[in-house]
Amino acid sequence: MNRFISLLLAGFLGVPLLSHGQVESTAPRPPRGRQAWIMATSLPPDVQSPLKILMGKELTEVEIMKRSLGLPVGVPEDGMMHVVKPITDSEGKPAYERFVTVGIPEAVKKALVILFPDPNLPAPLKFRAKVIDLNKFRGGDGLFINLTGYEVGVTLGEKKASLKPGQTGIIATGDFEGRRNATVSYHYREEGKKAWNLISSSTTMLLSDRREILVFSYDKQIGQIDYHGISFADVD
Repeated sequence: MNRFISLLLAGFLGVPLLSHGQVESTAPRPPRGRQAWIMATSLPPDVQSPLKILMGKELTEVEIMKRSLGLPVGVPEDGMMHVVKPITDSEGKPAYERFVTVGIPEAVKKALVILFPDPNLPAPLKFRAKVIDLNKFRGGDGLFINLTGYEVGVTLGEKKASLKPGQTGIIATGDFEGRRNATVSYHYREEGKKAWNLISSSTTMLLSDRREILVFSYDKQIGQIDYHGISFADVD
């Protein structure tokens, strides 16, 4: 599993209220320099899309969609991004309630930021965050996120990966141009057991100009593992 990205940015430290200062308009504009795409595996019931991202004194909105990613945001010089909610502080002044702080390493030019809602965090924090360097997640590759309590196995073509609960992994498909077909199957097994149980299997089409993200979760209503895919156009 040495391909797996393990950079976890919890954003648990610091004061949760951030002063407004002089905040610029939320009007979108093409980002310059370093870029970050933001996704969430889901949103807490009391958090709505678009998310508000505070970078320095600039406030930007990012749409969170289930099956695709919105436009990237520019990464500030210090690499720090805060997901916030505008509020009024105890003195009646405008401030921000911070849901998570994410730091983009200086060496990462294009990043994918994954937000994981966590109800066990101390208020007002809402998310854990993970940063993936897009130089290590290329067009045609698959990114798999296991939010279940089971070990999940993925077979994509001739490549295999096993994800422990809470783990994220990348299967690199190698360099190719255009499109190609590949068999794909998903399995799960309970802790301490050797036998795998089939979730699904099929044939999929890999596109060299598109990354694919798959999120595994446990659906309590149907009592089984479910998953949904997110398409991510190549940014090279």
